[in-house]
Amino acid sequence: VTVTLIRSAIVVGFFLAWEFASGRWIEPFLISSPSRIFTSLFTGFYSGDLLQHTWVTFQEVAIGFPVGAISGIALGYAFGRSRLLAEIFEPIIIALNGIPRTALAPLFIVWLGIGLWSKVGVVFLLTFFLNFFNTYTGMRQMDQEYVDLARLMGVKGWKLSFKVIFPAISPYVFTGIRTSIPFAVIGAIVGEFVAATEGVGFFIRMSAGIFKTADVFVGIIVLMIMVIIMDKIAEAVERRALRWQTQTEHIQIQA
Repeated sequence: VTVTLIRSAIVVGFFLAWEFASGRWIEPFLISSPSRIFTSLFTGFYSGDLLQHTWVTFQEVAIGFPVGAISGIALGYAFGRSRLLAEIFEPIIIALNGIPRTALAPLFIVWLGIGLWSKVGVVFLLTFFLNFFNTYTGMRQMDQEYVDLARLMGVKGWKLSFKVIFPAISPYVFTGIRTSIPFAVIGAIVGEFVAATEGVGFFIRMSAGIFKTADVFVGIIVLMIMVIIMDKIAEAVERRALRWQTQTEHIQIQA
């Protein structure tokens, strides 16, 4: 309770100092103020414009993120299961990972246009590599005795994968998923910065171009809320999926 009160006091104090400094110590068009930002947030959603921009960005993330995450997890799993596959393609994947993905955004605009799919492509790339490397690391760190013991007991095929291997590497998988959430949103915004006619990134760029600082902060707040909601959903799924770890630890303590 004490920690929560201290944290709340710090946040409230920060916003009060910000409100007081705006227009007194610093020009409002540079930092705006919490009251102006709240007013712009309410006006933007009430008019429907901000809601439309948010919906566009959400679509880009909602398509690119799961496809990138699933592809990265699947390929990381395949590399971990096949030494030959890993030896052939691992250097290529590492080399591709060295390319700044945001620098590829203009190419996706050229290839896929300024609409939805160019942003989906950037989101896919930013999501794919994080999930691939986390899953592949989990496969390499996994104790092979789990697999050998399961095979001795007659477990094979999809049961071996979903009953033994994925539960063993699930902490790595969920770390990749949760780590890639903000990067997925960053990918959508970068694509919208480069070329777009709608989306939160376009809204931020347009607002900054006409010095509407309050609207810039509104766009940032919307993105922050989007990331927090996605992370909380992933956290809930992770907690449910990893219940077996808590139960195992409880049994070990009792023993």
